[in-house]
Amino acid sequence: MKRGNILNRIIEEHNKVIENLKNSVNRFHLASDLDENDTLDPDDFARQTEAKDLQMRFKQMLNEAERAHKIVLTEKTKEHTAVEEGAIIETSTTLFFVGLSIPHFSFEEKEVFCITKEAAIFNNLKGKNVGDEFEMGKNTLKIWAIY
Repeated sequence: MKRGNILNRIIEEHNKVIENLKNSVNRFHLASDLDENDTLDPDDFARQTEAKDLQMRFKQMLNEAERAHKIVLTEKTKEHTAVEEGAIIETSTTLFFVGLSIPHFSFEEKEVFCITKEAAIFNNLKGKNVGDEFEMGKNTLKIWAIY
């Protein structure tokens, strides 16, 4: 299959997420960096504090995304035969990648869902093999392949 191609596309999509997080960190850093020598009212200080809190939250999200990105990069040289972290699961209409969470996208006429082991759908996939079926919402999907 196209494991390498799928992973390259996942990396591209994840790079977009990382770039958006970096932009958010920078935006809230600028918003929290007020010159205290200027005449400011208490609302300005409150907004500064909120911006600093948001900057810290986005920084934590960015750190987690960068950690997950390193894991995905190591997956390019691996193969999987079971549903586990790093595996790509193929059905007739869908591809699942277990390892990180990013917005779904299309790849070669299939929807790609990137999920973590904490995602509810992972519990439906865990322990499954090629040929097994699982539920996704109101749909029953059959596993065609695991890469």
